[in-house]
Amino acid sequence: MESPQQGDSGALSRFFGTTFSSLKHKNFRLYALGVLASLTGSLMQEIVVAWVAYQMTGSSFVLGSILFAYQLPMLIMGIPGGWAADRFDRKKIIVITQLLALGVSTAWLTLSFLGMLQVWHLYALSAVFGVIVAFEIPARFAIIPQLVSDDDVMNGFALDSLLFYSGRVAGPAVAAVLLAVVGATGCFAANALTYVFELCTLKFIRPGARDQSTAPSLSEGFSFTYGNREIRRLLILVAVFSFCGVYVPLMPVFTDLLQGTARTNGLLIAASEIGAMVGSVLLAYLTASHGNGVKLSRYVGFAGFGYALFIALFAMSRSVPLSMALIVPAGFSMTMLLIGSHAVVQSKTEDRMRGVVSTVFWMYSYFGMFAIGGPTLGFLVEQVGTTATICGAALACAVTTVWYVAGRSRNATGS
Repeated sequence: MESPQQGDSGALSRFFGTTFSSLKHKNFRLYALGVLASLTGSLMQEIVVAWVAYQMTGSSFVLGSILFAYQLPMLIMGIPGGWAADRFDRKKIIVITQLLALGVSTAWLTLSFLGMLQVWHLYALSAVFGVIVAFEIPARFAIIPQLVSDDDVMNGFALDSLLFYSGRVAGPAVAAVLLAVVGATGCFAANALTYVFELCTLKFIRPGARDQSTAPSLSEGFSFTYGNREIRRLLILVAVFSFCGVYVPLMPVFTDLLQGTARTNGLLIAASEIGAMVGSVLLAYLTASHGNGVKLSRYVGFAGFGYALFIALFAMSRSVPLSMALIVPAGFSMTMLLIGSHAVVQSKTEDRMRGVVSTVFWMYSYFGMFAIGGPTLGFLVEQVGTTATICGAALACAVTTVWYVAGRSRNATGS
């Protein structure tokens, strides 16, 4: 008879075996190592740039507009990026984008080291990096099915999201330490080294073959994406949450309200991303268990209500410990909504269309609306205050979630 301890151990082993099933593939393990390193560095750089900008100007609008300078080129170049990912060697695209990103990080490092960094540099380099990412992201999502078996494709997408949020935990944590010890210059140097490491891992990845002759036209890809009612509703839901969910770039403003320091800023962001990591782990398990998207879409609705509640409470908090406690479930809920929505969309997408579909989802519904939401919420914070702005955004998220859940219920009943 199996003891309770053996039963618990077996259940835990099955959970981890299911959750991290994609890691049994060597190509995906190498991919994961490189992505984790480069994301940690680039997301650390994102925090450092926001902190430097706020220290230079003291303006929340500048924070939002620098985000816009980064997101706008992604929005403009997203279509060519998705088109390229469905027609050319995806590994080569990733290698080229990482070489270019290394060049940008070296420019940050040089300007900071020489004491020449100015506000306009923040805008210009952010814009260049946005163009690079516009080609990188579709290629990254599109290459995952070439790194794992067919049974592990959905799990691979979920674990890719876990890598992203792991980087968002490590990045701010490293930034908080390095900013205090070696300043912005040290952070930019560390970021450059992470790109070198990823380029080394990419050298040993051997993606599986794919048939490029069946790549869809842009019109076919867009027609497929917007022609499906459930996908269309998810895109609208994600767009609203992306517009209203600009809280990480505005974290220096929350830190100021809490009378915190650079360390407080980094810890708040890290707390948010810890919640996001937990959400990603749960989603990795759920995608392996419920890859058809039926149950996942239900969890998306729960996550929408959760985010609206916790981000509103976070905006009203004036206590650092309470804020730390509230931002964890906010990050968890936002991740469940965004990545859960993406998993549902990918479960309905053919491999030959993944580049275009990823572009529509991430570049337009997510990054595009995030880009518009950044300066808009930054402006409103300066005009009507932080609490009123974020609580209003939370209300918009809650109302949109009600609309999504009601529409999903009508579809389920066949009405």
